[in-house]
Amino acid sequence: TTTHMRVHFFTLSLALCASHIRIAGGRWRKRGGKSGGQDTLPADAYDKVDCRKCMMHVMRLLSPANRGCAAGNGTLIPSSTPARVPTAYCDTLLPKKRQCVVYSFGVDGVWDFDATMVTHGCRVISFDPFCCGPAHRMTHDHDFIPVGLATFDGLAESRDPNRPNTTYPVMSLRTIMESFEHAKIDMLRIKVSDPQEWKGLKNLINLATIQEIRQLSLNIHLRDDDMWEEYKTILTGLKTAGFVPFYVAKQPNAEYLRVQEGSQSLHSRYEVSLGNVYN
Repeated sequence: TTTHMRVHFFTLSLALCASHIRIAGGRWRKRGGKSGGQDTLPADAYDKVDCRKCMMHVMRLLSPANRGCAAGNGTLIPSSTPARVPTAYCDTLLPKKRQCVVYSFGVDGVWDFDATMVTHGCRVISFDPFCCGPAHRMTHDHDFIPVGLATFDGLAESRDPNRPNTTYPVMSLRTIMESFEHAKIDMLRIKVSDPQEWKGLKNLINLATIQEIRQLSLNIHLRDDDMWEEYKTILTGLKTAGFVPFYVAKQPNAEYLRVQEGSQSLHSRYEVSLGNVYN
């Protein structure tokens, strides 16, 4: 079938990456805390932040609003692991006259979101270069592709301290969409944790690719004390593009970042769902 041919195309493309190597160099060093588990910050971490006002802006930008989803805070997808809070999607933002299209990046072996969207009747494509085997059909309307998301097509160098000296295949969202002949994505789920992942989200905004997405599901980590101005810029870019958060929940292992305004406080890890009110 045409779908099987596209999956085989991705398998071939991953192999071709090795012959057109482009590696994103440089290493990122985490300031405070260890990878995974509960975030731990040194007592003076807040004092070292380059842009303290940016932290307040970020907290305000992560405040949910009903206009992001006509159904309120959306439909919750229960989490199968105590390490994560539920995800959410807005049913009223999904198409009614055609099949919805969902891309999910960074599965990490947890299929709650992906499986739920398949059950909802969506065409789901899951991506992760570090888990779950080669490219294959999982169920009807659900494919898995072992590739990461980046601003280019080629090979990237892992910044995960648990995977040192490791490269993995990546593709841009534009390339993936063109390969599957998807003009629009009804829901995009991505993890944004290290600076490279935040750069990828910023690239979607700068290239206006974000306008081809109806809603976003983000697993975000605010973990670098000299990235706060960038966090503010990217989240402001999403707001300018029409994305309004309708569901925001801090993760169980999130660290309180000593920023408070009324009943709202800022933490290091969130699950965030946003609807595009312009699209």
